[in-house]
Amino acid sequence: MVTIPGWLKPAVPKRLLFFAAAMVWAIAAYRVFLLALRYIPEGPLPVWVIAVLGLAGIAVFFNLVFLRVSRKYIRRIAEMEQKNPCLFAFFGWKSYLLIALMAGMGIVFAQYELIPLFLQGIFYISLSGSLLLSALMFINAGVLYKKVKSEDTNPEL
Repeated sequence: MVTIPGWLKPAVPKRLLFFAAAMVWAIAAYRVFLLALRYIPEGPLPVWVIAVLGLAGIAVFFNLVFLRVSRKYIRRIAEMEQKNPCLFAFFGWKSYLLIALMAGMGIVFAQYELIPLFLQGIFYISLSGSLLLSALMFINAGVLYKKVKSEDTNPEL
């Protein structure tokens, strides 16, 4: 097994992992929402219709995807054995690959206009809202997180 030098593995308290994950999701939500603002006016539908469809998409997208994923990562952080895990441990390495793949796909969709622009606007509203709700879940988990006594094996949230 390869040991990583301490300066390459910044250790932080678990509570900070919740806030780091929230920051990542919130920044992603902001960036995606900027894309939504770019593509909303490009369609044949009134802006209010696109906004309503985007809000409906948030409800569907968040409940079908992000709620489960956020709960999984919150549980993952809470159940870590290390007292001070690595700052980047709020996601597993597979998740970082998935995020890179999704970002790459987003760039391809935006660059080559594979779907109509106003549909991209609806999708980006749905995605950014779902990311923001996930960020709020991580903030909530960080605020409610309780440190675990050394003999207790189940962290409380």
